[in-house]
Amino acid sequence: MDISVIIPTHNPRRDYLDRVIAALSEQTLPKDEWELVIVDNCSQPALPPDLAQRGHPAGRVVREERVGLTAARLSGFAATSGEIIVLVDDDNVLASDYLVTVRNIAAANLRLGTCSGRVDLEFAAGVMSPPKEWWGYLAYRQPQVATCSNEIDHHDSTPWGAGMVIRRAVADAYRDLAQADASRTSLDLQGKRLVYGGDTDIAYTGCDRGFSKGVFPELRLLHLIPPERCTEDFFERSIEGRGYSEQLHRLVRQGRMENPRRSLRRWLGDWWHAWKSGRPARFELAARRRGLARAWRELPHP
Repeated sequence: MDISVIIPTHNPRRDYLDRVIAALSEQTLPKDEWELVIVDNCSQPALPPDLAQRGHPAGRVVREERVGLTAARLSGFAATSGEIIVLVDDDNVLASDYLVTVRNIAAANLRLGTCSGRVDLEFAAGVMSPPKEWWGYLAYRQPQVATCSNEIDHHDSTPWGAGMVIRRAVADAYRDLAQADASRTSLDLQGKRLVYGGDTDIAYTGCDRGFSKGVFPELRLLHLIPPERCTEDFFERSIEGRGYSEQLHRLVRQGRMENPRRSLRRWLGDWWHAWKSGRPARFELAARRRGLARAWRELPHP
């Protein structure tokens, strides 16, 4: 059961990427059981062609000229051959046993299509961390027990993109869908545009085809957080982008969106709860609602 590790990256912070690659070089899984491909997604300047060899003797860098995380992931799928794919962001430092754990989980759960695990945060030195209520927007996740389900709406078992594990059959099915419907490629980061949901779309694609999804606490990684992701402006844009992405995801998968004006009673309840919870909750709700409303205005829908 060979494993393909893919690092999609666009203009990376090099000290972070160097730590990501160094952690891969220290994986306890024998090098002949996995491969490494770095997808250079229009970085300027281009990444050096031998960069991936610092993490794996046979590591390769491939170039993808279409800007966007989904395009980079699809390029990585095409450039690799492992039965199991591991997506590693350019700021994800994997625990040394990550790939061994991936192999064991995949072998023990043959109908597991996608999964991810525990994510800890490391904030840049000297930076005040944001309110902990917002850490989830930085992919912070602390599962206590392994959770699996093939129910799309079971959120505790839905994997996140950081360190996401994908069975090749699910990746192939997702690639076919993305090629048939270009709107799917808009479900994730595109340069500086904060749009999300591609990882969820991959997981749901697996469920559509009879696979389960899961979250396993023994899969551990460290997410490196630069200073610019600790500002209120970043969180406002990120939360609004997630609201926008919720609508886009509904449109892509269900052919419809939620009309913000038709859910006034629910929103009043949410506002009351947010008001009692404090400023971070009010800030979050307002930004999310702006994202939902912006998508309703801008996206073509029935």
